[in-house]
Parts: sequence; structure tokens; C-alpha cells
Amino acid sequence: MRMVFLVLGAVLCVVGMTAFPRANENEQAGRTVRQTTGSDGANLFANGTIYINADKKAHNLLVKDGSVAGWNVQAEEHPSATTVDLKGATAYPGFIDSHCHLMEAGTVLEVGADLASCKDVDSIVNKLAEKIKSVPENGVVMGVGFSLTDYDKWSLQDLAKIDKVTGNRPAFLVDQLGHNAIINTATMKLVHLTPATPVPQGGMIIKENGRLTGMLRERAMSLPWSKIFAGLDSKDIKAGTLAMLNHWASIGYSGAIDMMGAPGLRFMRPDIFMEMEKQGILPLRIHYCYTLLDLNDVADAAKYMGNDTELVRFLGCKIFIDGACAGGEAWTSWTNRLGGHGFPEIYTDDGHGEQLNLNRIVAKVEEYGMNMHYHVQGDMAIGAVLGALEKVRAEKGRIKGIHTLIHLAFPTDEQVERLKKFDGHVVTTVQPGFWAVETDGEHYYGEHAIHEYPISKLIEAGVSVGMSTDFSVSPIQYAPATVVLGVAATGGGNPEAHSPLKVRDVLHGFTVGSARTTGKNDTGKLDVGYKADMVVYDQDLYSISPVKFSKDFPKLLSTWVGGRKTFEAPEVSMPKQ
Repeated sequence: MRMVFLVLGAVLCVVGMTAFPRANENEQAGRTVRQTTGSDGANLFANGTIYINADKKAHNLLVKDGSVAGWNVQAEEHPSATTVDLKGATAYPGFIDSHCHLMEAGTVLEVGADLASCKDVDSIVNKLAEKIKSVPENGVVMGVGFSLTDYDKWSLQDLAKIDKVTGNRPAFLVDQLGHNAIINTATMKLVHLTPATPVPQGGMIIKENGRLTGMLRERAMSLPWSKIFAGLDSKDIKAGTLAMLNHWASIGYSGAIDMMGAPGLRFMRPDIFMEMEKQGILPLRIHYCYTLLDLNDVADAAKYMGNDTELVRFLGCKIFIDGACAGGEAWTSWTNRLGGHGFPEIYTDDGHGEQLNLNRIVAKVEEYGMNMHYHVQGDMAIGAVLGALEKVRAEKGRIKGIHTLIHLAFPTDEQVERLKKFDGHVVTTVQPGFWAVETDGEHYYGEHAIHEYPISKLIEAGVSVGMSTDFSVSPIQYAPATVVLGVAATGGGNPEAHSPLKVRDVLHGFTVGSARTTGKNDTGKLDVGYKADMVVYDQDLYSISPVKFSKDFPKLLSTWVGGRKTFEAPEVSMPKQ
């Protein structure tokens, strides 16, 4: 069955840290590896500026077998190396989008309905009416990107409008946040969903007068998902994913952490990434995650360990601790303007069963030696994770994996200090684009909204901070690395609410910071022994006024992954590899 699918949702994770052999630290101004066996097959990047990291520059870079073999080398000592002429351009370590949903989004954009502009049922219906013309009678209608002010008010009248346009075709529509879904009556019949169906812990089914309205929130989305996912066409997944990956390579990224899921949903098809790699068409270095729904899932996730390829790597697990901040669901210690404390999706004791006890889940992940990414928004969610990690450390004496906290809308000063006490085993990744696109903070959180996403607080405290887009929660126009730079460096256009970041800190976040969230130690720099992943711009990013950054300025000239060019601006002519 061919599915019309559009999921622009949210998810992510990591794998165990490995020691990586380093060259001797011999020179402050430059480092050279003497080639004793010749340099056939090597490339020498020259005639431009090359940043080894966010602070250190070199005038050339020697690359061999996909990794950096030296920098500031003597060119005459490498006569067999092919010179890659940068023509005055500036190269940086490859930028890593440390939290995005490229496979889900790509699949949807290939075959589904784009609901990004939809704010109510009528606009959704209008979009579906056009898309339905291309959906066969036995097909499934899918879409993503809508955004509502109050999801709990979705009504039977709204369901009737969706039913009228979709008819007997099952429908599965995911919102921009990836935390809510609309289904129609045909889908309810397909999966035998009734008002008596038990609601998964951490989920909500919106009803009216005891009847299903079709609105599923958080983990309740899992109820129809298995049948929906089973019908997806692999060709559509591959085509849509490849188009999205190529786009990411063209907007400033050499790598990405693909979440492959949302609350209650898993989109586990890493085999498609690996197939692309075998065909020589994979344009990014991919790390992928397995979304945990409960304790039993940890063993299933561990089955992906040990199957890494050069470009496709299993990071570990991801788990949702609370709901979407932009939907008023951040789990907070204080009462929000909706009159509650948000929406926890997991618990810190056995009150809802051992399977949903975060402490047990974290201990089991550590037992397997896996890493984990945590969706945390409110201070209660952040505290729950830190408490579970502190418990493991107290019992085992140390933390083995790399544990990444994602989003962090309302961290307290005390929690920031606790973050720093895990010897680098607890890191973060943030999304500056949220400053510009999530505008309902005051509606849900009142005076607390001023503390939403305090990225500068984390950086100034010395916490490891990666950078990401969380596409598709952030719209695609906010995805280019230079757009993220502009938003971050201007405080999202509202510096009184969001302390602007230094360009240097954003670059460090996209490189070293994001690399740390992968659990590996061979990307994020252009130092000896690191993968030769890089992005090349026509100007030095440090020379650009923050207000001038845009999707086209400065211009990305090329993207390289493991020394292989995966994107080149059309009018640019560099030696083909």
C-alpha cells in the first residue's frame, strides 16, 4: 500500500564514547605529519583560510584516506598530493545538525501533504482537498506541519470535516511539533480504536461527550502507527530522504543526527542510509537513534549496536521526558497559565509500573553501554534526568555513556551547575531557531517565558552545547547554517528576551559541541586523525555582521565528507574527486 506521508516530527540519541588515537601535540602554531610511505591519493587543500576548530587557523590541510593527515605542511614534501585550490575561500570543520528529522520529513515531502501554513481545521481541509486527488482509493492520506492554539479543543465537528474530505481513506496527520496527530474515522476503524481503548501512559486521547474526536496527543499517537508505518513504500522513503539529505549538504551541513521518531513513533530504517552509502550517494555522515517508549525497548535498541559503517552510525537511544514546550507541555515545578505543570511522559518511580520508571531505564541503558538523548523542556524534566544519572553514578561509581539533554527551555541555575559535574558525560544540544519561531511562550508560561531557552547561560557556565535545527519543528527556511547563525547572533531579533550568542560560540556548537552529542571522538575538528568533514564558504564567517547572515549570505561553496565532495555550488569549479 502506497502511503501519502508527511511527518516533520522530533527525536534523537547517542552511542558509547570511544578513545581515538591522537597525534603528538608538538606545535602551537601548526602540526605536521611526516609522510614516510609517500602520499599517493592524498589531497592538499590550499590557497585559502582553514579553521582547524573555532579558534585556530591553518593555511593548508593534508587529507588522506578520508582523514586529516596534517596541517600547515610543507607542500614540497607531498609532491603526489592533489591540490584542492580554495581560491581564497574559508573552510571550517563540518557542521553537524545534532537534532533533526530528515528521513521522516523527506518521505513526507516526497509523497505527502504539507500542512505548514495550517492553523485550523478549515485550512487543513483545504490542503487535503488538493492532495487527495493524487491518493489512490486504497491509499492512506498523510500530512504534517499544522499548528493549533489549543489541541484539547479539537471537536467532533472538526472530525466530521476531516472525514468529509478524506472519505474511506485512512488519514494520519502530524503537527509541526511532532507531538500531536489527527486521525479520521477510517483510521479508527482500521486499527480498531474505540472510546474504550486504553490510553498509553504518557498519552492523551481527546474526546467529546465520550466519543473520539480524532486528536491523539503524545504517546497516544502510537495506537495507529504500526499499521501506518508498515505500509510505507521503501522507494518513497529512499527518494524523499535522499532529496532532503542533499538539501542539507547544500545549506551547510556535513553531518546530521537523525531522530527517526517522535513521541510514540519509531521510523527505524537505517538500512536505507546504508544502501545509499554502498551506492556512493550518501551526502552526509549520519548518526541515528532509537526512540524508547519503555524499559523493554532498551534491549531492542541494543540490537543496533556493532553494525556501524563508515558513514552510518548508531548513536544509542532517545526518550521523551515531557511534552512540547510550544504546546504548553513543558514539565515545570511551577504552575503554567493553563493551570497545570505540563505533561510528563515518563516517571521517577514505579507508580505507573516498572516499565515507565526513568531510573530503571537509564540504569539499563548504562548497563548496555549505550548513550541517550533526552527531550527535556521544563525544570522538572531536567531534574528527573539529572537525578537518574546521579543515582547511576552513586551506585556504579561513574557514568559510561554520553547523555545529551535536548532543548532545555527552563533550566535552573542549580541544574546548570549539576550538569557540569559529570566529567563531560552529560552534554546538551539547543536550537537557536526556536527563539524566532516559538512565539507563544507568554501565552502558556506567563512571566516565566522570559527564561525560555537560555542558551547563553549554558555556554557561559561552561556546559558543552551543540547546535541543531530540530527540523521540522523549526521550518525549513530556518534550517541553513547561516540562518541559524543570524538568529543566534541577534537573539532571534529580540536581544532583550534572548541574549545573543557570539559567532564563535555558534561555530563551536555546530562542530565540537555537536560532535560530542554523537558519542564519537573523530569529528568536529580538522585536526590530525579526525575525519576530513568540512564546509567551505566564500567569506570568513567571523567577518560578517550578525544582521547580514541569510540563507544565501555568505555563500556555501562546497561540502566535504571524509575528504569526498558531496556538494558544490553550481558555478564553482574545484577538482573533481
